[in-house]
Amino acid sequence: MLKDKRKEAEKQEQSRELEKQLVKLLWSVLAKLNQKLDRRLVSTLLRPVMAIVMHRHRNHGLLLSELGGYLLGAENCRAGTKWISNLVHHEKWEAGIIEDYFWQAGTQRVEDLWEQRERPLVIWDESVLEKPESLQAEGLCGVRSSKAVRLKRIKTGFCNPPRGRPVFVPGFHWSAEKPETS
Repeated sequence: MLKDKRKEAEKQEQSRELEKQLVKLLWSVLAKLNQKLDRRLVSTLLRPVMAIVMHRHRNHGLLLSELGGYLLGAENCRAGTKWISNLVHHEKWEAGIIEDYFWQAGTQRVEDLWEQRERPLVIWDESVLEKPESLQAEGLCGVRSSKAVRLKRIKTGFCNPPRGRPVFVPGFHWSAEKPETS
């Protein structure tokens, strides 16, 4: 029983430390959103970001209902999902604020490196995000499907695999440039 209390106290301390670091990192975004949105909605943004950082795993997806469950507990996952939905569907919500934040943070980091007489290096990642079921999402373009390539591989007992041109599906390119705003 005592061990469980210690573990729980350690987890809470780690959670508080993570929250402090996230607030420090996202302070400018939270301040901009605070000017446009209700204070409760701004705090709602911080909680899912924290849950994503704590519970996201590269091999497993994170469903919206799971995220809602991490916010308020498994028994209240519908209410947590509703919180996130209220934030994202709010009439004054703009994802562009977050995009601008990351763009400015990256630009500032590059400028800092140049001032320190260091050469900023960027990893050129031409990864794509395949969205074969989506046709109405904003910003989709044709991407080469890696899943289709895997499905076309020669398998044991299959002597004439399909050949031909690569398969393209709707998706997003990671290496897309930020559009200029006027």
